[in-house]
Order: sequence, then C-alpha cells, then structure tokens
Amino acid sequence: MSELTEPARGVVTRAVREIGATLDDIRAWLLAASGDVDVEAKTDGTPVTDADREVDERLAVRLTEAFPDHGVLSEERDTVSPDTEWTWIVDPIDGTSNFICRLPYWCISIALAYQGHPVLGIIDAPVLGRRYVSTLGGGTYLESRTTSLDGTTHQHRRRQLHVREAIDWRNGSNRHVPVMLTTATARAARGAGLRLNPRVMGSTALDLAIVAEGVAAASIAVIPKVWDVAAGVLLVTEAGGAITSLDESPLFPMPPNVEHADRSAVVAAGPDPAYVTEIAGALLSPR
Repeated sequence: MSELTEPARGVVTRAVREIGATLDDIRAWLLAASGDVDVEAKTDGTPVTDADREVDERLAVRLTEAFPDHGVLSEERDTVSPDTEWTWIVDPIDGTSNFICRLPYWCISIALAYQGHPVLGIIDAPVLGRRYVSTLGGGTYLESRTTSLDGTTHQHRRRQLHVREAIDWRNGSNRHVPVMLTTATARAARGAGLRLNPRVMGSTALDLAIVAEGVAAASIAVIPKVWDVAAGVLLVTEAGGAITSLDESPLFPMPPNVEHADRSAVVAAGPDPAYVTEIAGALLSPR
C-alpha cells in the first residue's frame, strides 16, 4: 500500500492525537512502576507483569471508545487478528524483562493497520524520553522530551529521521557502528565476518526505531511476532529504509481471523533490501 485516501488520512491524523494523549497519561505512572511489579510466567515461558496488563487495558479502553468500529490485536489480550478494515496492533510493553529489572531499554509499541497494512506506527520509550511516530506517506519523526516522574515535561523537540546509508559490515573500521541482533544471531556474528558492533538489547520494537533513527546499521530479529514489529517496520520504511523477511512468508499484509501467538518470521531492517538480505543470510546460514 503506497498511499491513503483522504478519509483514511483523517482517521490516521485523529489516531495520532488519541494515542499521544493516552501515552502522555500513562507515562509518569509507568516510569514509577518499572522494577516494582508483580511478575508471572506465560505459557511460553516469557514474563508478563501487572503493568503489561494495565497498559493494555488503558489502551484498549481508549481505542474502543474513540474508534468503536476498529479491531484490536494485542499480545496480552486477543492474539487473533479481527476481520475489520482497521486494526490496532498493540504490544503494551516490549522488553518486559528489561522493564522488570529497571533496565531502560523498553517501550510501548502501537500500530494501526488498514486492510492489513500498517499505516501508523508509534513507539514510545518513556525512560529514554523518546517517542517515534510514523504515518504512511508522512515520514518518520522523533519527538524527544525530558520528563520527570510526576509527568512534567521540561523539553520537547521534534525532528525527521532517516536510516543510515549502507556501510561495509565486514570492515573493522566500522566496528563502532551498532547492529541490533537477537542472541543467536549475535553468537554467529564473528564467524559470519561481521565487524560492526553487535547489540542484543531485548526489545525488537525499539531496535527497529534505532534503525529508523539512523543510529544502527541494521536490525535482524529471528522470531518476532506481529505486535513486536508492526510499528517498527513502518518507522523504518518511512525513514527511507527497507524490511525483508528473506524467503519466509511476510507478516504483512496481516490476514484476518488468524492466530498470531505462534506466527513469526525473520524481520531484517536496514538501508536497502540487498544490504539486509546479505547480512541476515550470513548470520542465519548453517555453519
């Protein structure tokens, strides 16, 4: 999907306002809750906290009230994609393990899909004071702010983002440039000849935002779910970058009435398809 109709653009514009206001409402509470939450293990062994559920509930209530004809797909609520023209895709806290331990690398990831394609992506990283916003055809922007725990905003700036140009990932002179990986791909990095700076940070959504910001050369996630990447893929593409799933079936357009809890695909992001395919292929090929 390359562009939206005028009525659809109006929906997206309104959605940006609604989500922004909701995120502002929960920012201070969520900052204070980090590291002070009840933790449970889900059936797949991953952690979930009372904060995940609280954020999910607040977002669901706001979205349902503001857009009653939209569906909602959420990691912590309903993992079956609804058969609706507009669908919200929510990860209330991506990087829950970091959130539990007070490590600052976590975020809220929210996307709005139209006919299965993400047309709005918002990734909010409260501890970092960063909110990434992207709309289809509208580019990707970073809204940075300094916010105290009581919610007082001291500084607010907005700038457009662009992905980093392709650099030689085998050249040791680029060893300071980060590349965002998952644990398995990081272990394979040296054997594959990668001479960039591998980073395993624990939040796929925020990794994609860092690529969109032009900080990291690429990001490679092996088994992300749709809610991990829905917002981030739009951030990257609207910042001039590319997303590829290699030879796997892509997650988008997202089909209706499908269970997404066990559905995943490699998501490689960077400046262009050839570049990210080359790196991902080198890291993921059997040795």
